[in-house]
Amino acid sequence: MLTYTRCLCRMHNYFFKQSTRAYQIQKLYSKSKKSGGKRRMDGWLQCGKYGVFAWSISGLETCVVVKSDELLVAFDIGYAVRESVGCKHVFISHGHIDHVAGLPHHAAKRSLYSMSKAQYHVPTHLMEQMKSVAEGYKVMAETTEVLGQLNIIPLDDNATVWLPNGHLVKAFPTVHRVKSQGYLVYKEHKKLKPKFVGKPGHELAVLNKQGVDIHDITTVPELAYTGDTMMDLFLNPPTPDLLNVKVLITEATYIDNEPGKDMIQLARKRGHQHLAEIVQNADLFKNIQHIVLMHFSDKYSTEYIRTLTSVQLPPSLREKVLLATWAKERS
Repeated sequence: MLTYTRCLCRMHNYFFKQSTRAYQIQKLYSKSKKSGGKRRMDGWLQCGKYGVFAWSISGLETCVVVKSDELLVAFDIGYAVRESVGCKHVFISHGHIDHVAGLPHHAAKRSLYSMSKAQYHVPTHLMEQMKSVAEGYKVMAETTEVLGQLNIIPLDDNATVWLPNGHLVKAFPTVHRVKSQGYLVYKEHKKLKPKFVGKPGHELAVLNKQGVDIHDITTVPELAYTGDTMMDLFLNPPTPDLLNVKVLITEATYIDNEPGKDMIQLARKRGHQHLAEIVQNADLFKNIQHIVLMHFSDKYSTEYIRTLTSVQLPPSLREKVLLATWAKERS
């Protein structure tokens, strides 16, 4: 009888602790969603008007979601994180498994929540392979039609995709071990031409209906996503806009030096960047307001990344760099 009573007490204590812990975690999570600053407890990084959720560990999985009041888009889908499920547009940088493995899962999750089909924009040379992968998942699932009907759209270098609210995305070639591309997000702004300023609204409406060009249109580079790349991309950018965006999301796979090894050359050999290269070329990024560094090697702990970047980054970069370590903290 005593043993039975002790068992009941232990079970009660266990479940009480578990429920209390769950409550505390939920409470902490709720508070964190209300907090601002550069880094929030829910993984979102605030970059001006943009929130960036960069889930990324080199070689394992990368998925980046960008949102604002007018924009919601995902880049790469190595893992279909919850934050990505609402994204109707997904842009793939290259074919490595840690950047594409979650694509069928993303489609299946959207179907589960009765969402419309997403558009998966992939480098042209990957289109047939991605369709083949999706078809294979469909065969294995037997009843999941959505996987055999994915909206996979080929996207060449320099091609443009229009998004809602005057945003457009342009692809550009990057420098990696395999053929790859990054993406620039632009915002189109319309302003009345000087000669039409002050005219009544109904007159402007008539002119517009008649096909008269009454606006000056400017296109502003807002954000760039490079995926995996080498420093060569920034030393010889495909467009000046790359170094004039408000937010740059790029990689720093390697950050330290190991005795007897040239870590910069090792990074280059594997098609990646070393933090030292970014430091050495800090002046290139002077016009960029926010830089999100991601894709850190899994051998680095979060604390090690924070400590080393704090020591190595010059003040001009330290004040604008944000570290995407949420995937490490949650895994």
